[in-house]
Amino acid sequence: MRVRTAVQDDEPELARIVHTAWSPESSVFPRPPLDAPAFTEPVRPEDVLVAVENAHPLGFAKLVPSSLAQPKVGSVTAHVQLIYGCSVAPEHQGRGVGTALLHAIRQESVARGARRITLKVLGSNPRAQALYQRHGYRVEGTLRGELFLQGDYVDDVLMALDLDSGA
Repeated sequence: MRVRTAVQDDEPELARIVHTAWSPESSVFPRPPLDAPAFTEPVRPEDVLVAVENAHPLGFAKLVPSSLAQPKVGSVTAHVQLIYGCSVAPEHQGRGVGTALLHAIRQESVARGARRITLKVLGSNPRAQALYQRHGYRVEGTLRGELFLQGDYVDDVLMALDLDSGA
């Protein structure tokens, strides 16, 4: 398995991964259709890291500068990269794909000059939270009951990794 930057031709397979990996525990949005675009603003193919095996995508992560997600604050967050989404095909979960993506995210963030990586994860997704914690991400805040999903209030959990700490 290796991780590479996405290309436009990956879009149908990435859309399939999002569609099949979707669950109400991991997404605030309804299940996207199979033909949903994978590259939508602010995400471009060069912002997507894809784990592949024999040229077949297994999972991917969207990594954007925090300033793209928060354009009004721009330069004051230039040192922060944001994991804007991460998905692994169900048939490849538990095989180290998430770990490979997190290693690549860290390397790419350092190459971009980042000092921090942040993300949000649903409180209803303890498996993802545990993966991030195993890789040094720490909970920095919890917005209790921030989201109302499928009849329940769900926490929105902010996690971050400080790249300067050597963690």
